[in-house]
Amino acid sequence: MPQDVDFSIPLPSRRSPDHARAEAEHIAWPRSFGLINTEAAAERHRKGGYADLAARFYPSTSGADLDLGVDLMSWFFLFDDLFDGPRGEDPRQTKELTDAVAAALDGPLPASAPLIAHGFADIWRRTREGMSKEWCARSAQHWRNYFQGYVDEAAGRFDDTPCTSAREYLGMRRHTIGVQPTVDLAEATGHFEVPHRVFDSAVMSAMLRVAVDVNLMLNDIASLEKEEARGETNNMVFILMREHGWPRSRSIAHMQDEVRVRLEEFLLLESILPKVCDAFSLTADEREAVERYRLDAVRPVIRGSYDWHRSSGRYDAEFALAASRQGYLEELGSLR
Repeated sequence: MPQDVDFSIPLPSRRSPDHARAEAEHIAWPRSFGLINTEAAAERHRKGGYADLAARFYPSTSGADLDLGVDLMSWFFLFDDLFDGPRGEDPRQTKELTDAVAAALDGPLPASAPLIAHGFADIWRRTREGMSKEWCARSAQHWRNYFQGYVDEAAGRFDDTPCTSAREYLGMRRHTIGVQPTVDLAEATGHFEVPHRVFDSAVMSAMLRVAVDVNLMLNDIASLEKEEARGETNNMVFILMREHGWPRSRSIAHMQDEVRVRLEEFLLLESILPKVCDAFSLTADEREAVERYRLDAVRPVIRGSYDWHRSSGRYDAEFALAASRQGYLEELGSLR
């Protein structure tokens, strides 16, 4: 973890036993959609460790199921990089691209759609195979929230109005961190569905909120130097410094405390899940789905994020420098 910041994550570290094969093959998918076109781009992508991230997020998967998770992680970061330049400061351009990608949720894309949109269309097609209409509608809404979050972030940069409070920032960042679609995919790759009447319950919603908040705080610590170098002001560390007048060290320590408190809450919420199942009169199969969601979806996205941030090259100085070079930005422009 950059900054030599440690977080105590009271959850076991897990990784798919098929991770080595997935790692060896994972560049093939983005290349097949024209999302990676040079060996230099492929090497930068490998340094990000996105196959490792998927293997940690989906530790019970292998084969085609793990490959889908790997492809989603590759797509997430290729998509996110498209907003590191001028587009990310222009809400009109941002909305134009996110709308083009989100169109895949409604039907086939035109051949003229951006390459990044065609990549997403492939992932969405594979994700919803075998899933119910209700599940697909729920997941599609999570994706729409994710795309809208980029537009909201771009609007803030365009107006040069940095978030003034942690509360305001969390409200926006909870969408762009992409945790909800990531957790949704665990159901698809695990071939199960949480009963719809339970999914929106207060306990399940609170558990997911913990996963989202922990992920975004881990990510803000990891990306701190990178964002500071490019003048980004909407990072939780900077926001706490502005809001409270704290030095950087205290802001980071506060985030460590916030993660600890949230994880204590998470363990408490886990302990009352059986009572939630009782309250909804779940069948044995439905209870198993809830348990799998806890063990194979929500827990891994918390612990897996921490383990990956500590090992990924995405946020080291060399990677950040490469990502800022004009040639790289021009290469990303071809994905429009």
